[in-house]
Amino acid sequence: MAAERPWLRFTEENVDRVPDAQGVYEIAYVTTEGKKLWRLGKTPNLHKRLSTRLYSPEPPENSYFRYYEAGLSEDVDMLEAELFDSYKRPSQ
Repeated sequence: MAAERPWLRFTEENVDRVPDAQGVYEIAYVTTEGKKLWRLGKTPNLHKRLSTRLYSPEPPENSYFRYYEAGLSEDVDMLEAELFDSYKRPSQ
């Protein structure tokens, strides 16, 4: 996978900076036990999907997100699979 993206607080202000591009996104929230995945998906329009996720359904408190742009459908599928697999691997 390309360089790991930083986590951003899941706010309207930060989502407004996301491009109208195809890609993969993660939304997680922080608890006393650590980071918990809330949503992971691929979409033809990152900005539109993340804007929707801000309100429907309402995300957990203390949510963060990150995203990866992808040019080709194969890239999106590969990125999504890599991110999904990273949640199945034990923490190091």
